[in-house]
Amino acid sequence: MKNQVSLSEMITERDEAALKHLTDIRMEYLDKPGFRLIFEFSENEFFTNKTITKTYYYQEQTGYGGDFIYDHAEGDKIDWKPDRDLTVRVESKKQRNKTTKQTRVVKITVPTESFFNFFSPPKPPTEDDESVPSDIEERLELDYQLGEDIKEKLIPRAIDWFTGEALQYEGVEEIDQGEFEDDEDDDDDDEDDEDDDRRSDNADDDSDDDDDTSKPKKEAAECKTS
Repeated sequence: MKNQVSLSEMITERDEAALKHLTDIRMEYLDKPGFRLIFEFSENEFFTNKTITKTYYYQEQTGYGGDFIYDHAEGDKIDWKPDRDLTVRVESKKQRNKTTKQTRVVKITVPTESFFNFFSPPKPPTEDDESVPSDIEERLELDYQLGEDIKEKLIPRAIDWFTGEALQYEGVEEIDQGEFEDDEDDDDDDEDDEDDDRRSDNADDDSDDDDDTSKPKKEAAECKTS
């Protein structure tokens, strides 16, 4: 997972300890349009779930080209063990009593970045929503793309991603593309060279024509002497 670019950006150092207990990732299609990702875990000190799933649903109607249209996603609730929730962090905050002027320190939990936020996907806005995040469309698109990457890239080529060989394949594709662009430049250079050659040939022809303007006079003179 850390070798797959889109997923590695989500994994924090705190997540790694929990993800060491990840034993398998599977995918299954639904009876209705959609698919489910199944993450299997061995017993660990973070949560009690043996499996954590995330389900992606498509709309019943397809697009003009027959493609499925993403609708929404749902994730399992993670049963975190006490003080082991990786999706939040604990912060200490001072509070002052207005009457006694005494201060105390309280601990509060605030959301934090974690791979396990993947199982709490953003929800598409409804007509009744009064406060919709400005980046909701971007978040929905990113969440859908992550699911597709796991389904289409990670699971079918899990061993290649584990060994890092899949990265080499992607690197080759980038190099090939670069070479292709260079070849196009070379073709342009070749065309420029051909244009230069044509100009050179035309220049030679012009110079020959200039020389030929004096030749007929000399040839006529020679004919007279003969």
